[in-house]
Amino acid sequence: MERPVQETTSTYFNPILKKGVAPVSVENIDPGLIDTFNSAVEEAFTDDAPVVKERIKYLMPYIIQNIDWEEYGMPLEGWQLKYYYQRERFLKVSGLSYDKFLNHTLLLQAIEDLELEPEPVFEFILFLSYYYHLRCDLRYSSIELLEKLKTELKKGNAEAQMDVVLDGRHYKFSNSSFVKALISSVEIEALTGGSFKNDFNEGPHRDKVRALDYFLIKTLLDFLPIHKEGRRGRFSQAERNFSLCVLNFCGRLQGDEPEIICSQFNNATFDKLMRDFKDTEIPFAMELFL
Repeated sequence: MERPVQETTSTYFNPILKKGVAPVSVENIDPGLIDTFNSAVEEAFTDDAPVVKERIKYLMPYIIQNIDWEEYGMPLEGWQLKYYYQRERFLKVSGLSYDKFLNHTLLLQAIEDLELEPEPVFEFILFLSYYYHLRCDLRYSSIELLEKLKTELKKGNAEAQMDVVLDGRHYKFSNSSFVKALISSVEIEALTGGSFKNDFNEGPHRDKVRALDYFLIKTLLDFLPIHKEGRRGRFSQAERNFSLCVLNFCGRLQGDEPEIICSQFNNATFDKLMRDFKDTEIPFAMELFL
């Protein structure tokens, strides 16, 4: 049975997510951990296990590297894998399909140029597209906004103002000391049991969509087994073409001339995306849904 999407973070699972993961190749991951993961796949999917293992060939190292299994303190089990890999939901929500993928000849050529296998690349794109682009539909709850605000107030001497709307009338407070004292006096613990906890009808989008495009592309470039020895901070033309094709395939880079959109003629689009978000921390795609 398909589990509902969890729209609030789980405080139990938060500690198991690693921060600032530096991608390493699958050859450098503990072989015992890979064996455990594959054993769990076999238990969870039985006769379908060989197919699933082939599909998640490139996705598996990404999942393993981003979760601190020692902190987790228990073995990987079948239900977790099925939660990681609810493929039918990913297909339905993302609007992507393997047939559409196979018909994107420029993307398939880019994958061949990078010496990758098409099917596990598709599954990795599908997984990331589902989780990253679902984020743009989620909004911060009142509790989250209050926590972020209190954190910002502790940072320094920035001036604070407040605009309260009541029955369409605005009441603006410009006294920074008063606003800070008012916000600081609110006890978040007193609110968590009330109606604010799951209120996702307020606040800004979690991430700007272009940032999500960057997360998608940079994660693929970092975690796919692409030969990176000569990169030295610069991406190859094959990597650029691949990235543009992925954005086009996911509907994020549209146009009537894919031969131009997905080629070196459009390098400026790739370069600007990489430049605009180069210092942005990339979250683990599943971090909001564990």
